[in-house]
This record gives sequence, C-alpha cells and structure tokens, in this order.
Amino acid sequence: MKLIITFVVVGVVSILLLLTLPRIKPWFAKIEIILLFMFTSYFCQSMFYTISSAYERLSVVTEHLPFWTVRLQYGLVFPVVLIWLLAIYRSGASLTLKLLATFGWMLFGVCVEKGFLIIGVLKSDSKSWYPSVDLFLEMIVILLSLSFSQLLAQLLKREGIL
Repeated sequence: MKLIITFVVVGVVSILLLLTLPRIKPWFAKIEIILLFMFTSYFCQSMFYTISSAYERLSVVTEHLPFWTVRLQYGLVFPVVLIWLLAIYRSGASLTLKLLATFGWMLFGVCVEKGFLIIGVLKSDSKSWYPSVDLFLEMIVILLSLSFSQLLAQLLKREGIL
C-alpha cells in the first residue's frame, strides 16, 4: 500500500511540476526550457543509475511501482525543480536566495532518497548509506547544469535563435 501511495504522490507532483514550466518563460525561452529539461532529465537519471549500478549503495526494488516511481522522480521531479533552481540563478536573485535554493535542492534530493529507502522504493545492500556522497554528486549536477544553461544561452544567441 505504501508503494502505491508513493507512486501516486510522485505522479501527481510530476504533473503539477510539468504544469509550472510555462511560468519560467520570463527567464528562459521555450526552446531553452525544452533543451534544459531534456538535459537535466537525462543527467539526473544518469547520475542516479551511475551511483546505483557501480556500488551496492542504492538500487531500485525489483517491482513495477518502485521502478516507475524512481523513473518519475529522477526523470521529471528532480529535473523540473532543477530548472527552477536555474531560473533563480538567471533571475538576478540575491546570493543568499541562490544559496538557500541550492542547498534546498540538495537537501530535497537526500530526503527523497532516505524516504524512498524507508518506504521500500529503494534498497541498500551496503551496511550503511552515506548522504555525503549524494550531496557531492548533487553539487556536480548543479554545477554542470548551471554551466550547460549558460553555454546553451550563448549558443542560441550566437545562432540567432534567442
């Protein structure tokens, strides 16, 4: 029952977050939103499967609902929230707000993983789970996403698309 509720909650959150993407138009053009979503979705999923496949730290429980819950979480929820973080950086917000949003995104990621471990969506075959590894990888995701968004904007301007 917990897995069904978790799947439904993640599904509803995914739909609601997708509906927020048009509100990012003041900071990103439509083509940027689409390309950023594709990049961040691929990147978030790849980072999760990279850390879960090489080590016995985290893995998805071998059932359908946990599989699709993780796909939605790493394929939609994290990427859209990351795009909102990129919008905060582009909006000219204060350094304090940028740092709070950055740490909030990182904390959100660790809390979701811990929650998924408790609920049974994820499992850990190792003796313990170290969130410091996840925090480090999330910092890499943020830095590379920020770099990509800046590079993408420059490229689209140079090509006359923006």
